[in-house]
Amino acid sequence: SADPSDEHYEQIVDSLLASRRFGERWGRYWLDVARYADTKGYVFQEDRNYKGAYKYRDWVVESFNNDRPFDEFVRAQIAADQLAQPEHESALGFLTLGRRFLNNPHDIINDRIDVVSRGLMGLTVACARCHDHKYDPVSTADYYALYGVFASTEEKPRDDAPPALVDSDKPINAAVFLRGSPHNRGPVVDRRFLT
Repeated sequence: SADPSDEHYEQIVDSLLASRRFGERWGRYWLDVARYADTKGYVFQEDRNYKGAYKYRDWVVESFNNDRPFDEFVRAQIAADQLAQPEHESALGFLTLGRRFLNNPHDIINDRIDVVSRGLMGLTVACARCHDHKYDPVSTADYYALYGVFASTEEKPRDDAPPALVDSDKPINAAVFLRGSPHNRGPVVDRRFLT
C-alpha cells in the first residue's frame, strides 16, 4: 500500500524534480516560445538543417534541470557572446534558430523582434512593422529602431553549435518602411530599445 505520510510525498516530489525528464518536460514549453527547430524551413537549394541546433535544446533542458535563475537564463539567450561564459554559448540559438522565410532578411529580423518581444516581454511588437500598435503604445518608429539593432548584426555560423549573432562592423539606423513595404521608406530612426 502507498505511504500517505508527508515525508513519502516529499520523497516523490524530490525524485521527480531530480529526474532529467523534469527539464525535458518544462524545457519543451520554452522551446515552443523560442520557436526552436532543427531546420530552417524552405530555403531553396541550401542545406535546411541547423548544425548543432540540438545544443541549444540541450542547454535549455540543462537550465531547467539545474534550476538556473531566470535572469541568467534570459541574459544568456540574448547576450551570451558578451558574457564571456563559454558554458552559455549554445544559448545564442534563441535568436538564430527561427525560420528563414526564403532568406528574406526583413522577415528574419521581424521574427527575431517577435521572439524577443512576445517571448521575453509578453508584448506583441511585430504588428508595428506596418502601423502604430493598435492597443499598446508601440509606434512604427519604435519597431524600426529595434529593427536597426538587429539589422546591425551578422549571423556567424559555428561548427557543431547554433549560429550566433555578432555585431556588424557597420551598424545602421533603419528607415521606417511605410505600411511595412521596404520599397516605400520614411524617416530614419536611431537604433534603440522600445520607448
